[in-house]
Amino acid sequence: MNGKSIVPQNHPTIEVGTREWYRMIGRRGGRARAAMQDFRDHQANAGRRSAQLNDMSALGRRGARETLRKYGYIFLFKKCRAWRLANPSRHERQITRILDELGYAYEREALVLGDDVPVSVDFYLPDHNDAVIEVYGRIHYDPRFDHPNRPQTRRELDAHRCRQLERAGYRVLVIDYRELTNIFDVRGKIIDFVLG
Repeated sequence: MNGKSIVPQNHPTIEVGTREWYRMIGRRGGRARAAMQDFRDHQANAGRRSAQLNDMSALGRRGARETLRKYGYIFLFKKCRAWRLANPSRHERQITRILDELGYAYEREALVLGDDVPVSVDFYLPDHNDAVIEVYGRIHYDPRFDHPNRPQTRRELDAHRCRQLERAGYRVLVIDYRELTNIFDVRGKIIDFVLG
């Protein structure tokens, strides 16, 4: 911008703070940006930032659908699982700290129920009678996250999944994210579950 201010201080015919004044500021700013040598790169980066902030959920669904079509469900499942392993939620990190402090061996995002229809659980404790700990964050309770093409709500699908795990012989403990405000109580709940 060559060190010059693009804001007109005193213009003889336009009063400061009026619509015309703001319009003129915008034009000057637009001309200054257009004169930049890297204007195209600047605009492309701005577009990418906008897409990241506003459109990623839509792009994600489209990308997932295309990946599913090209490579199949198992491939998509493993990619999603790898992402969850690399990016645990805040609540999962809290449970990880508790399990580490207690000295319990566990697997995060463990695959259970076979390879043909894989199901991953948040925490699997194989040394404790096939104990499974699931951490339900806000997404599990908010109806905005229900799948638009399924008649069941997220909560109904979660309950079905827990019953499916229990029928397969797993012991399931569900920890609500609101319980994690009192780590001491959650720690006791996990000890009782594992020893019981």
